[in-house]
Amino acid sequence: MAAVETDRAIRLRALRDRGAEGLLTSLRPLMQWEPPVLETPYPERRDLYLDGRGLCLVPSRFCWRMPVALADPLLPQVLVYPAAPAETASDGDLRALAPLLGRTRARVLAALDGAVTTSELAAALPVSASSASEHVAVLRTAGLAVTRRADNRVLHLLSPLGRRLLHGG
Repeated sequence: MAAVETDRAIRLRALRDRGAEGLLTSLRPLMQWEPPVLETPYPERRDLYLDGRGLCLVPSRFCWRMPVALADPLLPQVLVYPAAPAETASDGDLRALAPLLGRTRARVLAALDGAVTTSELAAALPVSASSASEHVAVLRTAGLAVTRRADNRVLHLLSPLGRRLLHGG
């Protein structure tokens, strides 16, 4: 579940920042976007034409090695692809949670509710980039945040545990 939520947040961030082009480019190395073609690894070569129907991208923990698409050209096109594993710490322990006390770290936790870079986090708080990075590292060690590389950026976001802590539940 964490991998799917993390993948979805990364793709939404790519879409928000760089539009459809950025979203499709963010699927590398699993898929290659060479406009107007999205190339995916399949056991056999085949072409799927959208003909204005759009494409629904679905990250999945149950899809391994390569994407899977519906074969029926009359149905909406759905592409299920392997969600990249979330880089989370183990569930942590009380020693890892102890450093979380404090106002600044609580603000960092709240800022991670969307996928943010270290620079964006530092500007939003405002703290130095090194301080923002240190706060995220503590949250990641406690299992409350995940960090993923997306293209040439590193994005930080809440883990499911961090989301539950922040929003309750």
